[in-house]
Amino acid sequence: MLDFDKAVGKALEFAARDGNTLVVVTADHETGGLTLVGGDIKSGMVSGRFTTGGHTGIAVPVFAYGPGASEFTGMNENTFFFNKFLKLLRFK
Repeated sequence: MLDFDKAVGKALEFAARDGNTLVVVTADHETGGLTLVGGDIKSGMVSGRFTTGGHTGIAVPVFAYGPGASEFTGMNENTFFFNKFLKLLRFK
């Protein structure tokens, strides 16, 4: 995760300098299915567990910076991004 964070940081630095680069960070699926299984309102503590070691249908976030970033908002299926990239690259 640290290497990923550093790579995204470098991409954002480049995009800020360049002014013509779109950086999009997302995932093609969520894994684990974290489920809250108990807790205590008074203490503010919750307990959870992962319900699966595989893929889930839970939505994943998308973060975008640069020209065209406004195209990547809201909740969407992972296949949504393909057509957005084609549109921004003027292939569609």
